[in-house]
Amino acid sequence: MPNVVKGSKQEKMVVVPYRPGRRFVLVTLLMLGVGAGAVGGFMFGYTNTLRSQQSEQATQQELSKQLISTESENAELRRQVAILDRSSVMDQLASEVVKETILNLRGRVGQLEQDVVYYRQVVSAEIEDTGLIISQLDIDATREANRYRYKLVLRQQDADGDTFLTGHVNVNLVGSQGEEQQILSLRELSAEQDELNIRLRFKYFQNIEGELVLPDNFVPDRLQVAAVSVEPVGKSINQDFSWVVER
Repeated sequence: MPNVVKGSKQEKMVVVPYRPGRRFVLVTLLMLGVGAGAVGGFMFGYTNTLRSQQSEQATQQELSKQLISTESENAELRRQVAILDRSSVMDQLASEVVKETILNLRGRVGQLEQDVVYYRQVVSAEIEDTGLIISQLDIDATREANRYRYKLVLRQQDADGDTFLTGHVNVNLVGSQGEEQQILSLRELSAEQDELNIRLRFKYFQNIEGELVLPDNFVPDRLQVAAVSVEPVGKSINQDFSWVVER
């Protein structure tokens, strides 16, 4: 019997069976719980991000529909104003009702024009830095006079790798021959091009390249590039490039 100091408080001892397997099970369950929580958090964040992107796309589509509807209503009201302005009733009767109608219609037209400007700004802000862009235009000299190599690169900004950009591009060379200004299409100058509107279809970028031959006594000034995309975003680009030859 152990020595016991009289009057001291004694703690009761409890005998617990030694079970190493139980500790392993508890640790395993804890790790599984942490892993499940991490997976659940990732899926929750991914779902919220996907919903946000879908909401932004729906908002842009709705703004585009409102823009089309507003422009259509604006055109119809302009037509009505034009009819009333030309009407002989206005000259003969000077109807106050007609005058008031015209004033109201003109006021509505002015409001719609402001709405159109607003919607265009919103929609253009969405697509200004996306979709079709002109990435590069190079003109290089060759050993043969009046013969040059060209390379035009068009790119799809923010490409997702799954969506094709479709449309066309038209390239013209502006210059002078004698005292007259001349505008020549790339099809007239380059054997590689057989269409005025060069077809575009690519995921990331498309090169349009080849050689062009200038007519005798032709002095080039600039290149005009007019590109249009239909899908995935309707967009048009008109840009002039000075005739600069790389030696």
